[in-house]
Amino acid sequence: MTLNVSPKCVSIIIKHKLGGNNIKRVKGIYDTNNQLNLFATLAMDKPTMAVLFYIGIVSGLRISDLLKLKVSDVKTQYVIVQETKTKKYKHFELEQMGWEYIQSYIDLAQLKPEDLLFSVTRQTVNNYFKRAAKDLDLEDIASHSMRKTYG
Repeated sequence: MTLNVSPKCVSIIIKHKLGGNNIKRVKGIYDTNNQLNLFATLAMDKPTMAVLFYIGIVSGLRISDLLKLKVSDVKTQYVIVQETKTKKYKHFELEQMGWEYIQSYIDLAQLKPEDLLFSVTRQTVNNYFKRAAKDLDLEDIASHSMRKTYG
């Protein structure tokens, strides 16, 4: 079976792979101070985003998987999640203080075990992250930055 691909399509794919001028690349946040500052900025603005950011950089999960997390998924510090894209199981551990912060968020939001941990969209997350990053003079930060920061 062969696929007929137009030259324009090939050009777009190559530009994407090589970081062409039409593609905006996001960066990871490798400086610990920047991670802490972004977390603090998000926490002051909206605690939901701070919890999402923390779990994202600790787990390396895709934003689609983060947004599917339920309260019952984080009932302990040891979390096991099946990734949607790969169908693989991801295991990660939340630090004690981080887990306690998450539990405080759950209590404050009065979430039940069957509730989604985050009732926001990918675009909402990107908007919050970009706004917080702008306040901190960080560039090219979006929801995928959490995954790039991990590991």
